[in-house]
Amino acid sequence: MGRNPAVSINVPTDVITGILSRLPVKNLVRFKCVSKPWNSLIDGSYLSNLQLRRSFTSNANIKLLLDIYSEFDEYKAYSVDFDSLVNLEELPRPLSTTSFGVSSRIFGSCNGLLAISHDEAGIALWNPSTKECHYPPKLTIGDMYDEIILGFGYDVINKDYKVVQMLSSGKLVMIYSLKANSWKRIKDCPYEITFHVSQDGSVHWVGVGNDKDDDARVIFGLDLGIEEFHQLPGPESDISYKNFGYRSVGLLGGSLCVFRVIYHRDNIVLWVMKEYGVMESWTEDFYVSRDECWQWCTYYTRAISYSRRGDRVLLEDGGRPRQPAWFNLDKRTREVVDIPGAPKHFNAIIYVESLASARPGNH
Repeated sequence: MGRNPAVSINVPTDVITGILSRLPVKNLVRFKCVSKPWNSLIDGSYLSNLQLRRSFTSNANIKLLLDIYSEFDEYKAYSVDFDSLVNLEELPRPLSTTSFGVSSRIFGSCNGLLAISHDEAGIALWNPSTKECHYPPKLTIGDMYDEIILGFGYDVINKDYKVVQMLSSGKLVMIYSLKANSWKRIKDCPYEITFHVSQDGSVHWVGVGNDKDDDARVIFGLDLGIEEFHQLPGPESDISYKNFGYRSVGLLGGSLCVFRVIYHRDNIVLWVMKEYGVMESWTEDFYVSRDECWQWCTYYTRAISYSRRGDRVLLEDGGRPRQPAWFNLDKRTREVVDIPGAPKHFNAIIYVESLASARPGNH
């Protein structure tokens, strides 16, 4: 008896795409070698965007990155599953080697891409899930009296990832476009930046208007689409500006947030910008006192993420070395993060596993 001929089954591309969008990124990277069509599909923006939307909708594929400075003038990066804080994995961190007086830090996280700066080598855009890395042209705008301010985010209008670099005085504002793989200068920022600790892809800062009192701090941001700065209305309260100060601005649960230090109460309050229909307004989320923080330096406290159930928030203190901890919103207790196999002290960054490309071109 002869053999039956092989049966060829043609599966529609949209069905294949839907299945692939539900798989872990590591598997998708391996599947690129299956065939040229699969390689093109997995490298393409459609599957990348679909996978990213599914992750955000289901709150899945979220990772906590641990950025650690070792004793050998080198930074090391590890990732763990955010929900369980297990499955520790070391990652090949770019721009990891430093020397005396030279530092490197991760200053932004957006759609699975991380932005890293190095005092001497410049900037790297890195996808830790695909291991893809790109180094923009090195830019030097240093001033011995001004701090370099960096930001990283996504321009939804032009579908482009952009890096912002400027002086803390608001001068020499430069924007790097990953799509164009080039830098350009825009108008100077009308604010002097007084506080900046964000590492989450938010291009918002706390500043002082050049023509205003030093105590009158404002929250402002950069619209990456039109590349213009704009001031945001501050949270309303019965506390005059003389008794509080804005501190870290960032993203929490996908919403803009800001910490305010209330001087005479010795505590900090987190406000979150929430949507109410078509309107947005600030909502007081929680406060933390110095006693509840124990030894924390509340001046630099940064909110990293809510827990999956929303009953805790992961905070990073301002001490050095840093030691993130969970703050229970109901019990008002603090629990230091303990990750099996990881050092106790690290800088924490949230990112989502994605196929987002770090290569110049369309995104």
